[in-house]
Amino acid sequence: MHRPVSRTTVLLFAVLLSALLAACARRPNAPAPHPEPIAAPAKSPCTASKERTIGEGHVVGNLTVYPITSCAQADVGPIVTLDEALEKGTAIIREVEGGGSVNTLVIENKGAVPVFVLAGTIVKGGRQDRQIGQDYLIGGKDKSDVDAFCVEHGRWNESRDGEKTGGVFRVADVIATSKVRAAGQYEKDQGKVWSKVAAANKAHAKAPPSETLLATVDDAALVKEREALAERLERALATVAPRESLVGFAYALDGEIKGARWFAHHRLWAMHEKKLLRSVALEATTAIAEAKASGKPLKPSAPPPPPSAVETFVASVETGEVKEERETKAENVNEYQESAKAFGSKMKMKTKPSSKSSGAKGSPAKKALSGDVTAK
Repeated sequence: MHRPVSRTTVLLFAVLLSALLAACARRPNAPAPHPEPIAAPAKSPCTASKERTIGEGHVVGNLTVYPITSCAQADVGPIVTLDEALEKGTAIIREVEGGGSVNTLVIENKGAVPVFVLAGTIVKGGRQDRQIGQDYLIGGKDKSDVDAFCVEHGRWNESRDGEKTGGVFRVADVIATSKVRAAGQYEKDQGKVWSKVAAANKAHAKAPPSETLLATVDDAALVKEREALAERLERALATVAPRESLVGFAYALDGEIKGARWFAHHRLWAMHEKKLLRSVALEATTAIAEAKASGKPLKPSAPPPPPSAVETFVASVETGEVKEERETKAENVNEYQESAKAFGSKMKMKTKPSSKSSGAKGSPAKKALSGDVTAK
């Protein structure tokens, strides 16, 4: 006959087993795994009482990037980027019929969703490479003339790199550097655009026969360099929490504030983030190349400007009068402002959007889809 096990014995056995397991867990040859460090989320990403909030800067090489967040976003409906529309075959960029025009191109949107086109977008092909002269919203099932500036001084034919272009264009994965873009978008000076293109190519030791900016933009080594830098910038901005509050960014180069770009909604920012960060990375590498090419010593690391300085930079433009309102042939109006140190613009939907477009249905009249401030 088996003797019954007492309750005291059971409890004693449980205590001994727990102690044994705890001792095993503390063995020196079985350390706990160490997770990869994760950057702390930015604090207070946006302020409800402000339309936009500029956060603390993140230093990445000779750049400082500042997240721009918003707690007052406006969803303006479905919109696609020009890059996406071209990839899907629902958009085409071509020369004006009848032989082309240096400062005008045509963008046709064959899809139902409006296409967002950033000022400074570099297009290659046609009769010569260009940059788009200002922001555009091309309505669904619509086409529009768009302002353009030549970034390839030495070609006016439909043969590029030995291939026929058919008068149509592809798009680069960056927009023009701020100096090249501002010469067209804000100063409307084709001669100055060529001058800034030549300076960028010279800095990177490029001397293409046609003098195209794409000699620098498409160089394999430079592409690899800017991709690596852009990824670091993206990781820095990824510390913002919640992620959906992020609507844009500002940046400083060698301690000097250079620009800010923001959108009405996080979704619009997310669509353009990689392209804009690649462009800033290109600008940063070009600044280093220009300093080396001129024989000037590289600037020592300067302390990054505080967010308050960036806010002052943006406010210096936004608090001024609207100097010009350009009504495009597309579905947007662009407002232009200026201060002693910077240019600024806002892309707004027209009061009565085209009935052809389904993307902006229900959007408030003259809603700003995006804003830009660029240092002179």
